[in-house]
Amino acid sequence: MENPFRPSEKYTMPVILITVVFSFIGIAVLGLIDQSVNIDGCRSQFIVASFGSTAVLIYAAPKAPFSKPKNVFFSHIFSAIFSVTVAALFDMAGVLQDLNWICCGICVSGSILIMMATGTIHPPAGATALTCAISMITDYQFIVFPLVLGLLAMMAVAYGANWCRDRYVPAKR
Repeated sequence: MENPFRPSEKYTMPVILITVVFSFIGIAVLGLIDQSVNIDGCRSQFIVASFGSTAVLIYAAPKAPFSKPKNVFFSHIFSAIFSVTVAALFDMAGVLQDLNWICCGICVSGSILIMMATGTIHPPAGATALTCAISMITDYQFIVFPLVLGLLAMMAVAYGANWCRDRYVPAKR
């Protein structure tokens, strides 16, 4: 019987080291900013739980279809715009708390539909949609802080990781 836990890709020690170092940098920097920055006397959010699974994809599987920069960036943004809008509509109707379970279903399934229609499937964006619903986020500022800034920072670090892989890891022959 074949080992089901055996990776489909053979990772060399340099690739593993580059992946671990850059994924640490990408998430730790966002965590530091999240912990340190105050805007108008309020602690600002710069990190979202779905960034953890995005980090797995863009740092450990950068060639996977779900890791394309277009997919990573736009799937989160489209999911957040849709989900904040849905949550805001439920809130305006005064039913966001009572019918949050319906809001959650609409946000995730609607985000999947949008990702499929736009060709930007990135599974962690489903978690972004769910975050908007369960956290009852109705402010579009969430799309800028933490999504856009966090995604741009993580993607910049991922480009650095890919540059290091291309430069310092010998190609397989």
